[in-house]
Amino acid sequence: MEEFSRPNPNLLPPPSTAGVQPPPRNPFGGLLSVPRQRPGVRVTTEFDSDSSVFFHKISCKLFESLVKLKLSFRNDRKGEISDPQLDLTSKCLSLHYDLEEHNASIKGSFDVGPGLQLRAAHDVKDSSILTPVNDCVAQMINPRGG
Repeated sequence: MEEFSRPNPNLLPPPSTAGVQPPPRNPFGGLLSVPRQRPGVRVTTEFDSDSSVFFHKISCKLFESLVKLKLSFRNDRKGEISDPQLDLTSKCLSLHYDLEEHNASIKGSFDVGPGLQLRAAHDVKDSSILTPVNDCVAQMINPRGG
């Protein structure tokens, strides 16, 4: 019976990487990079025993936790879905869309200077109705109360 000797794995040369090139760099610096793994999804369900209604929320954070996406809706006694709403929230901008009413609410805020903040809010009705820009509300707020 012949014995075959196997080569020592510690003495083997490393695999060749001559034909392998590194992935191209993202010109946006990783802000809009493709995630290496799927974002974590959070699912929350609450039950109101008085009205026998379930309230569901499904949310996840996107773009390295820069934006939060949330879908919320209710289930009644018959199992029908009602009040579906979609939210997209970041530090300076908030979009709220009511799927049944076809109504959107947009809110934004940012610091203009030390102790001074600009806030704006706008409600958008059905997409077939054009809303004039002068309906937009803007406020200058001093967070120090002065």
